[in-house]
Amino acid sequence: RSAPLGARIVDIFHEYVKPKMCPQLSLFCKKLTGINQTMINQSRDFPSVWGDLGRWLDEKRASPGEEGEDQEEGADERITNLCFITDGPWDFKKFLAKECRYNNMDFPQMCMQFCNVRRKFCNFYGVKRVNLDLMLKTLGLQAEGTPHSGISDTRNIANIVCTMVRDGAVLDNNEVIDIESIYTA
Repeated sequence: RSAPLGARIVDIFHEYVKPKMCPQLSLFCKKLTGINQTMINQSRDFPSVWGDLGRWLDEKRASPGEEGEDQEEGADERITNLCFITDGPWDFKKFLAKECRYNNMDFPQMCMQFCNVRRKFCNFYGVKRVNLDLMLKTLGLQAEGTPHSGISDTRNIANIVCTMVRDGAVLDNNEVIDIESIYTA
């Protein structure tokens, strides 16, 4: 199956981040993700990339140009409602929280609530436990890219989300960050 009509990937923000802690990739990490040291060496730090993400989202929220102006394909499709979707709670509760701490940044307000697609998937399709591969398999979708590579996992999650929306699921925030717990973990 492919992504359903009316629910599709319109645009992608992707950039590698040079980690502040452990900037040298381990052999395990290289094999797991397909990311190499050159990619990391050419990357920028988390605060710089996070700033670019914020500007990119602001641009997507902006009102469309005047009629008749040259616009990129999809430029008229603006963000009117934002919900971050993750494959489980760890991306925000553990990894984003650590990066914010390492970089002396406050945890982003826009990430205090998010959609845990695993939980939504289990509730919507009536299954007990899933992982990314099982969600794809259950929906008859092919995995794209390299497993555990952020951009590949993101595309696969997006394809799952598109299929769930077509099947009638409502994907909204179902997890809340307890700010006290992430700073004491």
